[in-house]
Amino acid sequence: MNERSYSVSEITRMLKKSIEDNPEFTGVWVKGEISNLTYHSSGHIYFTLKDEQAVLSSAFFKYANKNLRFRMEEGMSVLALGSLTVYERRGSYQFIVTQIRLEGVGELLKRIERLKKKLLDEGAFDPSRKRAKPFLPRRIGVVTSPTGAAIRDIIKVAMRRFPNIEIVLAPAKVQGADAAESIVRALDELNRPAHGIDLIICGRGGGSFEDLMPFNEEPVVRAVLASRVPVISAVGHQIDHPLSDDAADYAAPTPSAAAEIAVPVKSELVEEIEYLSIRASSALASRLSGLGERLDAIAALRCFRNPREIVAMRELSLVDLEQRMTMALKEGISAGRQRLLSLPDLYRLWKTEARSRRSRLELARGAVDKLSPKGVLRRGYSLVTDARGRVIKTVKTIKSGESIGVMVADGSMGCTVNTVQREVRGGKEIIGKG
Repeated sequence: MNERSYSVSEITRMLKKSIEDNPEFTGVWVKGEISNLTYHSSGHIYFTLKDEQAVLSSAFFKYANKNLRFRMEEGMSVLALGSLTVYERRGSYQFIVTQIRLEGVGELLKRIERLKKKLLDEGAFDPSRKRAKPFLPRRIGVVTSPTGAAIRDIIKVAMRRFPNIEIVLAPAKVQGADAAESIVRALDELNRPAHGIDLIICGRGGGSFEDLMPFNEEPVVRAVLASRVPVISAVGHQIDHPLSDDAADYAAPTPSAAAEIAVPVKSELVEEIEYLSIRASSALASRLSGLGERLDAIAALRCFRNPREIVAMRELSLVDLEQRMTMALKEGISAGRQRLLSLPDLYRLWKTEARSRRSRLELARGAVDKLSPKGVLRRGYSLVTDARGRVIKTVKTIKSGESIGVMVADGSMGCTVNTVQREVRGGKEIIGKG
């Protein structure tokens, strides 16, 4: 009987080809829980997918996981897309992952993104809405579970930094169906003025995505936004970032970090106060010393050593000034009197000057009168005008029979030209006759 035998390599290659060529094992979604998770330094991620009955070795290579938006953790339930292959060197099959997402979380993530966009459009996360925390809060309110590690961490850190700080706990459920309602009630309670809360820390320790979901609920986010007291959100660990972090005035990666943000170190404040006190005392002493020196210098001035001497000197100066003023005034009066006595008889001078000016005025008036037209007429001359009132200067402009006007010194006459004669050499020439 002829029996066919295969080498290990041959049978492994046959299995590899059979699996990789089978479309049933290519591009399939596999649901399972992550275990044996390894983030390799090369950037590849190795892990095992398991359920109650089986395990599947898986690899998520660097080129495929670069767009992964969350950090994979042990025990996380996921849906992985990939293909089966056979690793010949070990004779084992492996699931090569190309995409991965959280099982059952997809819809929650979409809901969170929708709420985030809605709040962003409202401007709820605008940095200008953030309020400054008090420098030294006297009373801090904490919204968290009374049995969780978060409150213990907050108390431990706060008391270490400032032993006499007051902490008021508003107990709240931080996971489960009614957690959001419980957190909102606790925030509202701490906002009552009667409690005198200066700052609120709202949060919890780390947990799964579902555990932290209450801090992504809209009522919680809006309660944080509406708080009249500044709020520090402290939810989970550094990889967690719920919407309450965006809504709060400050976001801390852990509850312990929130306590560090909220509470200053008392010893450091005391040291700073002592240092400032020393500086203030030194500055005050230096200032007082300088002012004392100035007072000593002023007190050493002559006016303060012997003020009577200064008054006496001023009196002498005033007496001298009075004498000089009296002498100057007497000299001025004497000089004025001498000038008045040396003046001539003003009335006589005025009368002589008036007579002289009247004489000159009469002479000027006579000259003007002689040169005026009326003065000429009074000497026997007359002024002749034609019918249109124009002065007749030559016989050429007048004809016999025309009417003319004749003005003399004491009146005027209307006349008619009978004859017109023109002076010529050797006699007169008659150029017209009426």
